[in-house]
Amino acid sequence: MRYISMLSFILFCFSINGQSKKVKIIDSLSLESIPFASVYFSNNNGLISDEEGYFELIPEQFNIGDTLFVSSLGFKTKRIPLEFLTDSIIRLKQESITLKNVIVTNKQLTSLEIIKRVKQNLDSNYNREISEFKLFFRQDYSQTNEEFTLNKFKSSIKDLNSDVMDNILDNLPKKSKSELESLSYYYLNNEVDTPKIKLIKSRRTNDDNSSDLSKSLGKKLEASLKENLKSSSYFKIRSGWIPFSLDLSINGLWDIDSTDVDQIKKIKDEEIKRKENFAKGQIGRIQNVYKKSFLDPSSELNFILKSKNYIFSNPELLYLENDLVYVLNCLPKKSDKFKATLYINSEDFAVLRLDYENIKPLSKFKLLGISVSSYLEKGRMRFSKLGGEKYNLSYFQSTRGNSVSIKRPFKIIEKNKVVKGRNKQNQISAKLNFSTRSIYNKELQVFKIRNIDPKEFQGINEENQVLPEYLKEFKTNFWDEFEDE
Repeated sequence: MRYISMLSFILFCFSINGQSKKVKIIDSLSLESIPFASVYFSNNNGLISDEEGYFELIPEQFNIGDTLFVSSLGFKTKRIPLEFLTDSIIRLKQESITLKNVIVTNKQLTSLEIIKRVKQNLDSNYNREISEFKLFFRQDYSQTNEEFTLNKFKSSIKDLNSDVMDNILDNLPKKSKSELESLSYYYLNNEVDTPKIKLIKSRRTNDDNSSDLSKSLGKKLEASLKENLKSSSYFKIRSGWIPFSLDLSINGLWDIDSTDVDQIKKIKDEEIKRKENFAKGQIGRIQNVYKKSFLDPSSELNFILKSKNYIFSNPELLYLENDLVYVLNCLPKKSDKFKATLYINSEDFAVLRLDYENIKPLSKFKLLGISVSSYLEKGRMRFSKLGGEKYNLSYFQSTRGNSVSIKRPFKIIEKNKVVKGRNKQNQISAKLNFSTRSIYNKELQVFKIRNIDPKEFQGINEENQVLPEYLKEFKTNFWDEFEDE
């Protein structure tokens, strides 16, 4: 029996080290998912489940023989040796929580005294050195089209009439989703404006309802566009009497001559540029996460640095994993847009966790039939030492919601300066009624942190050759290259 147990453990180690695993946390009674549950290991590495209760078990996060701990407020903490984690679902039992007063010192601190100590200890608690972060970054975008109609449609293109357009719009998916993930080494130096990045791997996953042009238009319409539109054309868009004009070009409908050396060189140059732009884009996206931290003076989450702008609740004491923490809720006094819950270590007064959510719309715009609203932003940050002496951002998750509505007439005019005769070739006009809601999620997990000196930072080679691999479904071997780094 002993040998069978050892054999099972060895097989588990081989399988888990070769791939990642998605696990869902649910309520054992209602079977509903438990969002934002804490997941951590014996080595103090940890993460948080997403909105749907999922987390990804990645070999990089734990050691062989490690134990997994899963906890959430209102549920009993579950302890699972990784050798016995064979299911993709973890069930937590509900627990009636009775919070008792816990006296740490002979003097109970007020919320303002706690915040004051947090400020005093910022420099000693948080890492501000030049550092290399080994991290995973995910963003996903989902969109729901609530209305999409074209009234009074007119077209000079024979095969693009109102019946065809109605059929296209009727078959457009109401919902679509895409996801972008990347593994990288990210280099942060507070003395310079632009961080550096070495991309390891990236993937983009689109759902099967992807509403790309070729699927929506179909073969017949694509052939019609090739026949009626010219590859050398450019396009103007006008809307009513608004003095708005935009030049557009359409590429991708016409095949490329494989013997055209100039065209092939242009494509190769564009490929290099795409890789450079993707790396720069990832730097910007990750940099925006770090700028969101309450430690950044420009952040809207200024609950600590501008604490006078907020009203804090009386502190409560409870355990966050293995740490005894003060829990403070705060609300803005005036124009600030976010509320928050802070979890502050009772020993060194470091903010270990911050949950935030907007209580006012982030932005609103409405003019001449166009309205745009950013109505939602909420998220969570975790700070951990990750084996070092000071705290760093170890986990970040956020959700942002936007809505767009357009009720405007428009014209699309094809023009061409190459052909003989008049420049104007074709015209399409209609009255557009369009409304959509979109949700944008971000997630960042830091696995390891290493402080480096200015010379090493200066010598980092940023010749990134990575573009996202396009997939239709999740692949568990995505992490293999990263584990070997």
